[in-house]
Amino acid sequence: MKNKIVSTISVLIITTLILSSCLYFVKAEDNIANNEMQENNALQNETNNTVNTLSLSEQKEQVEQELQKAQEQLTYVQEELSDSIIELQQMDDKINEYQNTLNEVNTKYQELQKKVEESEKQLKIAQDDYDKKMDLLKKRLVAIYKNGETKYLDVLMNSRSIIDFVSKYFVVQRITEYDSKTIKELEEKKLELEKINNQLESDKAEMKLAKVEAEKQTVVLANTKTVYENHKNSLSESEKQLNSQIETYKKQQQELENLIQYTISGSTYELKYSGGVMIWPTLESSYITSPYGSRLHPIQGVVKNHDGIDIGGSTGDPVYAAADGIIIYSQFNTGGYGNMVMIDHGLNSEGVKIVTLYAHGSKLLKNVGDTVKQGDIIMEVGSTGNSTGPHVHFEVRENGTDVDPKNYLSSN
Repeated sequence: MKNKIVSTISVLIITTLILSSCLYFVKAEDNIANNEMQENNALQNETNNTVNTLSLSEQKEQVEQELQKAQEQLTYVQEELSDSIIELQQMDDKINEYQNTLNEVNTKYQELQKKVEESEKQLKIAQDDYDKKMDLLKKRLVAIYKNGETKYLDVLMNSRSIIDFVSKYFVVQRITEYDSKTIKELEEKKLELEKINNQLESDKAEMKLAKVEAEKQTVVLANTKTVYENHKNSLSESEKQLNSQIETYKKQQQELENLIQYTISGSTYELKYSGGVMIWPTLESSYITSPYGSRLHPIQGVVKNHDGIDIGGSTGDPVYAAADGIIIYSQFNTGGYGNMVMIDHGLNSEGVKIVTLYAHGSKLLKNVGDTVKQGDIIMEVGSTGNSTGPHVHFEVRENGTDVDPKNYLSSN
């Protein structure tokens, strides 16, 4: 019975409060005797007025602040990574750096090796040609020495007629010119030989340094891998599992980057990027939820470079072509980007190829080879691939290298 009375009183109180609130909004000019209610209503009115008077830019700033707070909350993922895993991943990054350096050094060594081999072939051909011409010149000099300086004069004086004399004169002149030309060619060939030989010696010296550097990098790489494996074996089972997830993620990212580079390099369309400002790739009311640059990945908890910007939205929102171009990729990507579109916009005035990329779409609306105009809808916003919610990931690439898209986009 007591509980019943308490419940009845509670219902009456709640009902009274609701009715009071309704009366306040219907007839604001009525005087309410209760001081506490007046203070609450005044506070509510002040809040409402503040919200109503906020400018669009201020509202946007509030949204960005909330998004920043949400982003900061992701640090709990980082806290799950023990010092051992962080140290291990740092070693893994070092191994990748050493491997890339080793690959570059080996590539340089191979290029120098080919260059040296080609130079040696050219040197042999030039040397053989030089030797032949020098041998002919020596024989000519010996013949001139044996016949004496009067040989040509005797030939001319023994002419039977003026015509014979002129003919012999021109023959003698041609022989003299030939000798002079041969001497000049030999001088030029000698300079060429010296140049090839000097370059050859320089390339050989550089090749030797490259070989030493490759051997050094090989040793450093092997030692780091050994330390890495020992450190990896010392992890707990839970740490090993988490580390394995991170390694899988990094592998996916590398495969994705390789795919992007392959797609861009394989595009042979002869297009001209007209320049100017690209349009915002989705609804104007949307905002950047994750900027370009280094960030903590919201799923894997790995600090990495964010190659583009993330723009929030709702599933089904339109995604626009930022500029005129041709679709060079339009399909589902298993590397984490989900439904992805890439557009080749052509070369700018400096000969740099401009490509834009759009990811995580819910639906693809264009096919490879389609020509699009700025503002055409190419896909719909979604959350496919590695994504925590509906948004569009947008990138701008210059000759395959990601740059801050805000350098190209109109302000939003």
